[in-house]
Formats: sequence, C-alpha cells, structure tokens
Amino acid sequence: MSLAPVPAPAPVKSSPARARWSAGLAALLLVAMAFSGPAGAQSPPPTTQQGQVLHEFVPPDPGEDVSFAATTLEGDLPAAVQTPSGIATAPDPRKPPAGDHVYSGGTTDDSPDSTYEPDRDTRRPNVENYDDPFSPATAPFKRLRAYDWVDPDYSLRVRDKSLKPMIVGGTASQSDEPFYGDLSVDLLPDQPVRIPTVGPGARVLRFHANPEVAVDVFRDGADNWFVRGTTRTRVRLVLEIAIPRASFGSDFADVDWSALDIGQAIPHLHDAAFQQVAAAVGISRGMRPREVIRKMVAYFRAFAPSDDPPSDKKDIYLDLALSKKGVCRHRAFAFLVTGLEIGIPTRMVVNEAHAWVEVFDGTLWHRIDLGGAAANLDHDPDPQKPAYKPPPDPYAWPESRDSGQDLADRTREKSQNGGGQSSGSGASAGQGGGSAGGDAGAPQPSPTSNGLDPLSEPSDPRAPRSDVTVAAIDSDVRRGFPFHVQGVVSTSGAPCSHLRVDVVMTSPQLQQGIVIGSLSTDDQGRFDGAVVIPRDFTLGDYDLVVATFGDSHCAAGRSR
Repeated sequence: MSLAPVPAPAPVKSSPARARWSAGLAALLLVAMAFSGPAGAQSPPPTTQQGQVLHEFVPPDPGEDVSFAATTLEGDLPAAVQTPSGIATAPDPRKPPAGDHVYSGGTTDDSPDSTYEPDRDTRRPNVENYDDPFSPATAPFKRLRAYDWVDPDYSLRVRDKSLKPMIVGGTASQSDEPFYGDLSVDLLPDQPVRIPTVGPGARVLRFHANPEVAVDVFRDGADNWFVRGTTRTRVRLVLEIAIPRASFGSDFADVDWSALDIGQAIPHLHDAAFQQVAAAVGISRGMRPREVIRKMVAYFRAFAPSDDPPSDKKDIYLDLALSKKGVCRHRAFAFLVTGLEIGIPTRMVVNEAHAWVEVFDGTLWHRIDLGGAAANLDHDPDPQKPAYKPPPDPYAWPESRDSGQDLADRTREKSQNGGGQSSGSGASAGQGGGSAGGDAGAPQPSPTSNGLDPLSEPSDPRAPRSDVTVAAIDSDVRRGFPFHVQGVVSTSGAPCSHLRVDVVMTSPQLQQGIVIGSLSTDDQGRFDGAVVIPRDFTLGDYDLVVATFGDSHCAAGRSR
C-alpha cells in the first residue's frame, strides 16, 4: 500500500492471501504561514508617532459570552453555553468541512438497516480509534448505533426503521444539559446518512450547515439520528443540542410493570434460554422492575474479560451470560436480551470504542454503563472542550470496575501528561497510533492487547499454522475512513470459528506491523468487517496482513 499525497485513492490490488495497496489516502495538508517572532506570539499593538495605542488585542472571554448572551457571527448559535461540566464555546460555523472523521452513508452499518452480530472474542481490547464531535467531550459515550430488537439467531436490529422528522428549535429547560456538535458529513441525494448524538431523548435546538444547503434531521424507532440532503456534497454541521441530565445518571423509577408497556409486544423468541439466565441473575416478574434493573446491573457489571472464549453450546446468549465472560459489547448484548425477554424496554448502544445499554422506565430513557471498557483509547482530547462530568452513578461497581468514565479519565490524563502512559491503565501503546515521544507523524510498531506480536513466527517451526486467506478488500481506501476486509481462516480444511483476527499494516521499516483493527470469524470461519486507517498515518508503502493468535482449536496463522 502506497500512501501518497494525492487527492484521490487508486484501486486496491489484492491476491487471495495478501494485499498490496497503492493508494492516496486523503492526505491531510497542513499550511504553515511564516511570520517574524516566536510562534503564537501576539504582535505589539500599533501606535501613533506620539505613542498612543490605536487598538489592542483583547482575548475572547467565554464567560462574557455567556453573561451577555452573545451569538456567533451568523447570529444562529449562542457563542458559549454554561454546562455542569464548564463553559462550552461554539464551534466556528464558518469553517469548511473537515477532511477526516467524515460521517457518510457508504456502508450498510451507516444506513437504517444496520444490524449487529454478537461474537465470542472476550479478550479486553487495548486501543480503539475514536472521534468525539461534541463539547463538552462525551468520550467514549458517543451515541452512534442503537439496537432494540433481537432476531431468532441473536442478530440485533432496529424494530421500527421508519424515519421521523425531528423538529429543530426550542430552548433548554433547567433539567437539561446543553452540548455543541461539530460534524463533517458526506450527504447523498435523498439518502439518509447516520450521524451521532449525545444520548437518548436529545433534541436539536439550533442547526447550521456550511455550505448552506437544505439538510433535514430524522430519528428512527431506537433514536438513531440521520440527516438527508438533496445533493451530493460534503457539509459541516454545527448543532446546539439539549438532553435531560437525568438520562446520564439517575435511578430507574419505582413503577409497575404496566408502566413499561410502550406498545411493542416482545415475542419471547428466546424464552427457554432466558429462564436459565433469569435464574442465575435472580430475577422474575414477581419483583418490582426497579429491583430487576439493580440485580441485572450488578450481575452484568461482574463480567470479566477472558483470553479463553466461553464454551460454544450453540447459544451465544447462554454461553456469555452464564460464563460471565466478556467486555462491554458482550455485557450489553446479554443485558439487552435479558431485559427485552423480561419486559423492560432496552437498547444496546455501540460505537467504535465502547458499548452500553439504555432502559426505559415509562418516562425517561436511562444510560447504564456495564463496564468492560478498553484499556486505552486512541483519542487526543481537545483541550478547548470541557470534559463531561456526569451525575453520580446510582448503581454500585465491583472492585474490579472498568467503566467507560474510567477510560475517559485515563485518556485525558494521558493527553495532559504529554502522551505518556496514564496511571492505572496497565496497557502498552496500542493499535494503530503513534507512541509518545516519537515522530508525531510516524506510526510506531505496537502489539495487540495481550502484548504479543501477531506477525511473529512460532517458537516451534514445525508447529502447524492456520490458513488465513484474504478474499476481498474495498477498492476505495482513505485515511480516517472505514474500509472492508473479507476472508476465511481454516486449519486442516476445517473452519476456525469465533476466532479473533488482527488486520496489520507492515512495511520494511515496520516489520512488526501496526494493528489497525480486529475482526471475528463466524461459524464458517469467515471474517467480514470494517477497520479504519488512523487519520495521522504516515504516507508510504505498506502491505496488509491478516493474522490470528489462534485458540485451543486452531493454531496461530497469517496471510502471506
């Protein structure tokens, strides 16, 4: 793969086992203007011959913007808002769309038809590539995809995919929290494009698009957000958003089961499996819904990451829930099935770094983090954005807590310490990013979450190796964008099911390689998913390799 500073990607050429790319990955162009004096220094104010100061630079004061209810130059956004996390200043609506972290509608995952397939890879991830478009900064709780229905095969989807227009306007109440959103979006003619939001029940108070084109905002039955335009163009969307603060930290209301009837009957497709899980959790319909929620939160927060996947008894819900193995996505999936089966309106929410659940008490949707967060987050917090400070968590954490908020605090601490290892993270530099102290633009070799080199040769050269075949790769490859990789893993002709595979970029200078993402194989040993090349990846020639450490059934292996 050749990363060159050209405006458009070249086609990808792939072989059954290995791909070598020649692509221009949307190079980020930095324009530097040279002035005399040190960088960032203010020029002295101009004076007359008599030494009178004509005018003097006055730095912006967000506090004054709040006091005087100042607006942006266009007059359609407040210049700053006071939040419980501090003063948040409005993004400049005049700026053009960004070249990285662009939300688009190019894949099924971005469309209203998005589905989710659970997996058995219960190892704790190390670093995930993450974009936070909100202020106050909500990482890692950007609400990107929510699911509220479980199919017979345990695939997740949205029950009501119809899109309903959102009303833009109104004011925030005393119980609301305000946020700014700053998104670059590739609009498609009359096609919905998924965008993130800050949480359930959020509203858009004000909205600005640059360039100024007609854009409508919609939500589906699981409160996923979409925008739609009439032309194909890239726009920058700046939003003022309001959401009930109680959604982020308040106890489930003490209501009867009848209050939870939202007109969506559950068919109980997994009742037999649910009965076993309900017995393990200690819940039943004879209890108050609030007590059921408390017991469920305590049970699923007690899961633990594991290098040994749960046993495969042909029911992934039972295997995960009864083994209590898994990270955030496994906990959220098992909680979702349990909640829906017992009769509590429940959603599972996922983004590129974390997963959690939402439950409805008849009045309010509550966000509940079940833990299982990554060890580190590949994210550079913007120091101009206040870090979000949530309300107190109404539910207890086990001693070995690994919450999403802990991950956010570690990430910010690491950034404030100049990119050094944050205390308590217990992880090394991670997947797909540069390490501290090196060339900021050069990717550094990094192991996967268990500290092993996915490309290393076995200690015993005679040991069998699994066959890893790369069958297809997207031809449109851009830095900072997802691209799809497909393939198969087998050993001695038999498929390697439910196995983690790492997507690695290598070069003569990076022989150990850099892991830019991980996927899982299905029952037939097939992997098919998207990974993202980091937006700051250095231009150059690279090879793509797919590698696996194997498990008790399949040996390690790599594509060649």
